[in-house]
Amino acid sequence: MLFVWAGWIVATRDQVGQVSPLDISIMRYGVPTVLLAPIWMRKGLVPQGESLAVMLVMAAGWGGGFVFMTSKGLETIPAALFGPMVPATLPLRGAIWDFFVEKARFTGERVAGLLLIALSIGLIVGPAAARGDQGFFQGAPYLLAAAAGWSAFTIAYRRSNLTGMEATAYVCLYSAPFLAAAAFWFGTDLPGMSENMIVWLILVQGLLSGIGAVASFGYAVRHLGIPRTSSFTSLVPMGAALGAWAVLGEEPAPLDWASVGCACLGVALVNGAASGLLRR
Repeated sequence: MLFVWAGWIVATRDQVGQVSPLDISIMRYGVPTVLLAPIWMRKGLVPQGESLAVMLVMAAGWGGGFVFMTSKGLETIPAALFGPMVPATLPLRGAIWDFFVEKARFTGERVAGLLLIALSIGLIVGPAAARGDQGFFQGAPYLLAAAAGWSAFTIAYRRSNLTGMEATAYVCLYSAPFLAAAAFWFGTDLPGMSENMIVWLILVQGLLSGIGAVASFGYAVRHLGIPRTSSFTSLVPMGAALGAWAVLGEEPAPLDWASVGCACLGVALVNGAASGLLRR
């Protein structure tokens, strides 16, 4: 699971130099729409008992816009910083929702985790502002928008009865018409791409990210349990940083490593991984 998620971040960072964000989005959602067709064909366009409004929020948050924003952001921001800015900020946004809307009470472990995540963001934004990094501030809004969309998906998903694979099938299905319209309006370079690039996009975006990430997460939860799985997901920022360094030659600065470390530990604490392992 860790290798699937971290590998997708590194591969997408590599692909944005050769493929447009729109074409990446088309492959990311088009392939699962076809491969997971038996799910939505069997259950219908709107599954019985599900709210169409909730389904649309899920699709808007984690659909084509998410990968498009991610790809645009990774055009100018190193893959190592994706983890602290997107996956690591999800618990922070979720905590804000839980506190103000759900009136949830936080444990000391969760508060400590949230503070570490906030520190990880500060370790990125502060140095970027000090050195006037235009590339960072050009890409940051896209990554923050992607994180906001993923948060919206997570909150809406709580209100559905769908499995992870079913949610993936419907998010891809609902995204397909909009991506097709965008391809018609703005054009696509997919027909002129080499077979090797098409296969690479299908593997990374359609299979690895579109289906593999969901399947691996479900398998991990079933066989490892939620606490141990959460501890592994908290390592995604570090895995992405190491992968980008080894594969793309993007060596993070010392403060970037510190940010990644704070993000990993913060996500683990927010997920309750420490207390869960102690209880186990």
